[in-house]
Amino acid sequence: GKCSSSCHYMPAFLSLLFIIICFTFLSSIPALTATLRCVPDSQRSFGLGIQWIVVRTLGSIPGPIAFGSVIDLSCLLWQDRCGELGSCYIYRNSAMSQYTLIAGIIFKLLGTIFFLVASMLYQPPPESPQSSCESTDHGTEHMSDLPIKDLPEDGIIVNLHGRL
Repeated sequence: GKCSSSCHYMPAFLSLLFIIICFTFLSSIPALTATLRCVPDSQRSFGLGIQWIVVRTLGSIPGPIAFGSVIDLSCLLWQDRCGELGSCYIYRNSAMSQYTLIAGIIFKLLGTIFFLVASMLYQPPPESPQSSCESTDHGTEHMSDLPIKDLPEDGIIVNLHGRL
């Protein structure tokens, strides 16, 4: 069997892992804000839906493949099935921890770089027109689509049924 090992760096590793996980979840708010700023008001729910589909797809398909290949680098003994490699029997723990940590740091740095590039390339939308309270036509710009009946010449509308 394997020999027991004591790790003196475990508290430092767990503290660093906690900080990394916190920053992972803190980055979701800027992504949400960026999506809400880039998508028109009428399509915000659609934009958020597309964002979560992309995030889930990119996180669930290439992520395990990338980390699996990194973990496979630390294998010491592979199962042999009729000349084909099978599962890994024994891993070199120190190499696996180093490779996994390095891969995690690289992926975090790539994410940070993409966020910085996106923030530098972001151009805010043009200023929206003044609200209808401050405009001179008092909101009549949207009334052109409404059907308008001809008003009497004296400008008075009479109730034809005689009731209020």
